[in-house]
Amino acid sequence: MDRIHYIAGMSDEQTISNTTKSAVEKVLRDRLGPAGFSGADIRAEHDSDGDPILLVDVKYVYSDKPISSKLTYGLSTEVRKALSALGETRFPHIRHHFDEQQKIAS
Repeated sequence: MDRIHYIAGMSDEQTISNTTKSAVEKVLRDRLGPAGFSGADIRAEHDSDGDPILLVDVKYVYSDKPISSKLTYGLSTEVRKALSALGETRFPHIRHHFDEQQKIAS
């Protein structure tokens, strides 16, 4: 006897449009390019309260020049504005992944 297996599709909370990804990557590239921005992984998650969020893991290449911490100030606000313009309501949680040897200037 054949069995039918139902596989739940991704809910709207779990999908991220290419337009959304492109908007986030543009803000990151424009703001963080001078700091060695090399890409970002963007995925749908839920925060500790169960609310839908966008988890943004930002990757950098190593630079001999120390990176100013001021470069990231206000970044989430800028990303949120770009997302809001697209009708995206999920809050972006941004995590930065620098090379272990990277120096950060205050």
